Formats: sequence, C-alpha cells, structure tokens
Amino acid sequence: MARNIFKGEYPPDWKERAKVVREKAGNKCERCGYPNSRENVLTVHHLDGDKGNCEDWNLAALCQRCHLRIQGRVNLFQGFMFEHTAWMWDHVAGRDIAIAEGRWPKCLS
Repeated sequence: MARNIFKGEYPPDWKERAKVVREKAGNKCERCGYPNSRENVLTVHHLDGDKGNCEDWNLAALCQRCHLRIQGRVNLFQGFMFEHTAWMWDHVAGRDIAIAEGRWPKCLS
C-alpha cells in the first residue's frame, strides 16, 4: 500500500511544543544521547511523518545526525521484526495505545 510519507501542517504553537519535547529529553538526543550544541542541533521528529500529529509518542528529540538516519526509514505502519532499541520503546508503546483507542492512524493515504 502506497502512503504519503510527509503530510500535515505544523500547529501554530509548534515552536513551544518542540521546546517542551527537547526539554523533556534533557536537551539530549533520545537515540544517541548527544547534547544539543552548535555543531549538532537537537531537532524534533514526527515519527509517523505527519506534522499535524503532535501526540507525545509521535515526537522524538533527535540530533541532526540521528534525525537524518531515521527519517524515511522508520515506518510506523509496518510491524517490526526485531526488538526495538530502548529509545524507541515509549514511542511504539504510545503508538500501540493510540491504535487500540482508534486515534491512529487518522488516514492511510
């Protein structure tokens, strides 16, 4: 099934939301632990590719390197063959709750 990888619009309060996500992660990359710095800026990634989906489970604080490594490679629409690394556990658990409660996916287009 084909799907649009990137969709949605950032909410008007995106800057504030992104700041909260980075602070919650201790201003470090969730994946590698690298701190926010001028050389490697901490970003916030929408794991499902939907900029409008700002649920906690969908937002990951990632350094630029990790963001580029996983963007377009993590597909939350497919099952995972192997155990996740620890940084991803809460995100997948949140996704599974959202699926069970009928909140995700909003559409599969």
